Amino acid sequence: MIEEKVLIDLGLSQIEAKIYLACLGLGQDTVLNIAKKAEIKRPTCYVALDNLCQKGFMIKIEKQNTTLFAAENPRIILNQYKEKIANFTELLPYFETQSNKGPKPKIRYYEGKAELLSVYLKIIHPSSEMYFFGTDIGKLMATFPTLIDDYEKKIYAEKKIYQEIISNDINAKAYLDKYGSKRPIKIMPADLPVCADVAITENKLFIVSLNNLFGVLIESEDLAKTFKNFFLLAWKSAE
Repeated sequence: MIEEKVLIDLGLSQIEAKIYLACLGLGQDTVLNIAKKAEIKRPTCYVALDNLCQKGFMIKIEKQNTTLFAAENPRIILNQYKEKIANFTELLPYFETQSNKGPKPKIRYYEGKAELLSVYLKIIHPSSEMYFFGTDIGKLMATFPTLIDDYEKKIYAEKKIYQEIISNDINAKAYLDKYGSKRPIKIMPADLPVCADVAITENKLFIVSLNNLFGVLIESEDLAKTFKNFFLLAWKSAE
């Protein structure tokens, strides 16, 4: 029913809407008769009527030993809403000044080789700046065998800013010997292992668990700048 939907849009539940519509034709009446007219159980009707009274849709009338309820005039309800809107409009400038206007970060979750590789290739690669922190080279190359070669092509073809700090393990020295003359690469201290691959761009942060194959992509310029500074601080301590 369109009438019910209009009332629900005003904040009533479906049961409250049914009761209000039933009461419009009853005038003052008892909970028992209202429940019958609305085809709702009596205990439920009691609760809904109290809620409707609090919302201004019903009037409670104490008459001798009986409590009656009546639907509030629809025009009076309309005027109540107009008054609420007017009050909100008057305070709108205040609400706007209190609102946090900063950009909200976008956070997305990815799982499995295919999804993670897609993020690396389609979201991280196109960035003009890339900083990779703590990569376990052995696990990365075993999981994504073509990823490093793809990076190589894009870095030199498009002259991207690219720095790596890799985890200190049995693969680190060989990797540094192979690629260290081509781009800036450093190795973490042996006593500070890193268990995730972290990619930092101008406005994104991609954290990947190579053990469990899931990743979180955070799009936030503030966070990206902060983690870039952490990277640069770690760069000073790396070998």
